[in-house]
Amino acid sequence: MSGSTLEIIGLRKSWGRLAVLQGIGLSVPGGQFVSLLGPSGCGKTTLLRLITGSLAPDAGRVLVDGADVTEMATHRRNMGMVFQNFALFPHLTVAENVAFPLHVRKIPAQAREAQVRDALAMVHLEALEARYPRELSGGQQQRVGLARAIVFRPTILLLDEPLSNLDAALREEMRIEISQVTRRLGITAVYVTHDQREALALSDSIALMNRGRIEQFGVPEDLYLRPANAFVARFIGYTNAVAVTVRPGSARIDGGEAVLHGIDDRGILGPGIAFFHPGDIALAPPPEANAAAHDDAVVARVEELAFMGDHFEYVVEDASGRRFKANVPIGGTVFERGSEVSVVLPAGKAVLVPRGAEDAETP
Repeated sequence: MSGSTLEIIGLRKSWGRLAVLQGIGLSVPGGQFVSLLGPSGCGKTTLLRLITGSLAPDAGRVLVDGADVTEMATHRRNMGMVFQNFALFPHLTVAENVAFPLHVRKIPAQAREAQVRDALAMVHLEALEARYPRELSGGQQQRVGLARAIVFRPTILLLDEPLSNLDAALREEMRIEISQVTRRLGITAVYVTHDQREALALSDSIALMNRGRIEQFGVPEDLYLRPANAFVARFIGYTNAVAVTVRPGSARIDGGEAVLHGIDDRGILGPGIAFFHPGDIALAPPPEANAAAHDDAVVARVEELAFMGDHFEYVVEDASGRRFKANVPIGGTVFERGSEVSVVLPAGKAVLVPRGAEDAETP
């Protein structure tokens, strides 16, 4: 089995006056694992349905290995689908559920049995082939769904938030399972999720969507380390944002005296936003109690404090109402609620993006 190339050209879809997809373009090489990431309502599931053919676009084309399949029936596209809600037939056994796509394709019995055995072995369910869905755990049911999606040897596998109905431990287990199966088969995979951690862990490339458009498409490292704009930075996990005025090699925090020296200005001059991950922010005693005060720090008050096992999670607020979240490892000073602290913003960890009109109110 080998993966097909997938090309999306100018796909548009509207429901009445609501534009769900606004000219989406995307090129997926054969054998790549690509995630469609974004908040609820951004259009990622609609895009998946257009790829499968269960929904027709208002404009644009879908190409598989260079052939236009936009008007081709779903069952002729040779695409497997893994659903969020498992979608198993309750009256069929595990083996019968997995065999169903082969019956539809009129595969002879002997070949059908061999393919079912292979698919079940790939997801480690050979011993459960005679059970019914009600006798399986959630993770086992999703494995059956995965086996059913690959049993007829598709060249493209589509997965619509397949882990969202599982608990945390099962999500981790199934994430590894999906990664192993898709890479072993060399299949092209398109994975829909709103969880950035899943997308970062699984994907060769990520298309981060917002309001029917792709904000950034690239390898996970690019999205995380070089977000294209403020939306990407926030969504990928940089929850701390400060408005700054950028000069070559430095950025002054607006409304204060703090300066981020040695910042990677990325060619941005003038208004910008500096983003910081909670794990990159440090807390220190306030300036009056700290002889070596930082000029890359702002003074704030601890509003919330939570013990998270391997770190403390702080929420602090400065005099201008800016809030920061800091994840501080266990072992250092513990600052109580209501105490004053210096919030140290390391320039080397900052991710800088231009400030657009929509970001004018960023604290």
